[in-house]
Amino acid sequence: MALRQYRIPVFYGIQQGVTDNRLNDGESPDACNMDTSGGRLSVAKGYVRENDTAFFSPEDVKRFYVWNRASGRNLMIATGDKLYAMDETAGEWKLIYTFSEEASAAQYDFQNVKIASTEYLLIASGVSRMAKWDGESEEAEAFGSEEGLSNIAINFVELYYSRLFAAGDADNPSRLYYSQAPGDTRTIEYWTSAEESENVSGGFVDVGTDSDPITGLFALSNQLLIFKRDSLYRLLGDRPGNYRIQPVNGTMRQPTHTSCVRIGDVLFFLTGDGMYYFDGQTVQRKADAEKVRTILQNANLSASIGAFCEDKLYFSIQESTGEGANDAILVYDLTRATYMMRRGFSAKGLCAANGTLYVLDGNGYICRFDEGETYDGARIDAYWKTPMTDLDSKAVNKRLEELYLRGSGGILSLEALTESGTVYNERLMPGESERILELWLTGEGRAFQLVFRNVNGSQFTIDGGVELIMDMQRRVL
Repeated sequence: MALRQYRIPVFYGIQQGVTDNRLNDGESPDACNMDTSGGRLSVAKGYVRENDTAFFSPEDVKRFYVWNRASGRNLMIATGDKLYAMDETAGEWKLIYTFSEEASAAQYDFQNVKIASTEYLLIASGVSRMAKWDGESEEAEAFGSEEGLSNIAINFVELYYSRLFAAGDADNPSRLYYSQAPGDTRTIEYWTSAEESENVSGGFVDVGTDSDPITGLFALSNQLLIFKRDSLYRLLGDRPGNYRIQPVNGTMRQPTHTSCVRIGDVLFFLTGDGMYYFDGQTVQRKADAEKVRTILQNANLSASIGAFCEDKLYFSIQESTGEGANDAILVYDLTRATYMMRRGFSAKGLCAANGTLYVLDGNGYICRFDEGETYDGARIDAYWKTPMTDLDSKAVNKRLEELYLRGSGGILSLEALTESGTVYNERLMPGESERILELWLTGEGRAFQLVFRNVNGSQFTIDGGVELIMDMQRRVL
């Protein structure tokens, strides 16, 4: 008899980019609703309601947005042709604007601006004239004017060197508009030339051809990124006299503009090929993008929404087939470079504000993510699978004997998969840091896999890693 110890010293995240035999012992080919912060394995937290006022028609929601203002926040929802804001004092959703036409889920864009001395939120639907709201008035107003050439329907808005840039005009899909430079009597609602100088004037420029329409605008400190369906450009310069538009090198699938997230001076975005980022000069595919290859191959990202909160990137995606809301969230920890999946709910909207990630769930409630032990009352089903491995000893039979771990919480379910079948164990976690949980196992084969699960939504934490003892004997032919 030859005993061998199999150890998981630290838990990391999902890894689907290589075969199981090449995975680190602390990586998983498939895991859900788990958290590996600090190298521990814990059942992830859920979400709790921010308030008890549900939006009355969640199936009609296209975008959800949280506007943080100096005087407070505004919770907002856009449907196909209507804009609502929550009156938290009265506990009701109020209609503040009606657009002239219906918009799709991926079209709405929001931008905080200042016009003269008033702060506004601009809402672009892509099919109707933009709306602007000061956060206090009973109703929003139409943005722009015919005189200022700014009353057209556009899809994307961004501030760059104090000017408003806009694109997504259905009649001119490759056209990039820019406003006058604010000052004196000039405001961003005027896209016309100014008497003072070309350098304070508004105007437009066509970027590429109309067969390759603009699909998003994002401003960094010294350039404006212009996403198109099949290409990417950047605008350099701080005034029309020195504007330069250059193509950006890099091969990628184009993302939905709602799945692009700006962190400092870096733009991250999710595509079917994994996560990419713009480093200031060119587009780079993240070196660990393959870690979630299987998840993204089967996912629908057409309405994906990205957000950044507390050193983590969150992307809502749709894993179910057919039409429907996003039903999962992919979480990327920037500090640990790990991916995890969250499932068991419907994410009609996603938005981060003031250090909190908000989710609009399928019942129309605004919830704070990563709080509580349920998804607003729905239990969390969590699991972590170790690699199916033969330990690079394919001729050797492994008979599982004993498993040791430390941790706390409720009931832990352990499945041990071998050629001889699956063995199930359920045990209450020890709870005290000096106590060791011992599980006696059966089952043997030349490859094995362990699956850790919670039971009926129970919470648990494995702290200090896992040790598995097995008897290894060379197979007799």
